[in-house]
Amino acid sequence: MKKFFAAAAAVLAAAVLCSCAFLPKYRDPKRITIDGETYISGFYGDLWPNGITVGEDEPCDLESKYHLWWKVEGAPFSLYCAQNKEALYWNPAVYCKESEFTTVQAYYADPENYIYYIGNYLEDEDHIRLDEADEGYAEEAVRFIIRLEDALSKSALLNPLRPFEESKTEIVTQLLEWNRVTLYRVSKDGFFTTLHKELAILGDTLYVFVSYDGDTGTATFYRFDEAVSSRLVPLFKKHGFSSQ
Repeated sequence: MKKFFAAAAAVLAAAVLCSCAFLPKYRDPKRITIDGETYISGFYGDLWPNGITVGEDEPCDLESKYHLWWKVEGAPFSLYCAQNKEALYWNPAVYCKESEFTTVQAYYADPENYIYYIGNYLEDEDHIRLDEADEGYAEEAVRFIIRLEDALSKSALLNPLRPFEESKTEIVTQLLEWNRVTLYRVSKDGFFTTLHKELAILGDTLYVFVSYDGDTGTATFYRFDEAVSSRLVPLFKKHGFSSQ
């Protein structure tokens, strides 16, 4: 499985491109017609393209004014990926047939079409696949991460973190003085993944790490449900991903 690109790089590149987003050359098109079929993006929501590597070393299948396009081979649907010619790193937008959009969207939204992994944060090569018996708890954790990330991306004026107030935890600690782990799922075709978010194990509890205040030495976390921690923390420890 291809190593997932660092979140910091993605955020930096996104910030650069967003500053120029009003220019057509920096925007991914909403749709394109290929061989008489209309292809559109937007079906994969909170997922990230993960195993689509065709554009890095292969000549493109077609070229538009601002993008290079490749047919995605081995996918369960007819997909194309597009790389902006001005992109700083490989991060393609993915398109499906407009006529199949609802079917494709439902497929990639179904947890049954995923494999779940745990491991140390930013060390993807050593991650291990979870057993089917643990996938339900892993999915609860993944959904919590997605909801929290969505809330964190919204304006504070809307108070989007209100539903998470009870799970918020602030701890005075040295920077990175916790077990840094992660949990995510990858589609069975290998093409999409959920965010490889930094999680933390403190004692017997699993948290999402959010921020660190160097002035006060305070780290901010959001605690997973107790049942999720009780099931997943022993798995991290069993496989050597936690020293606590």
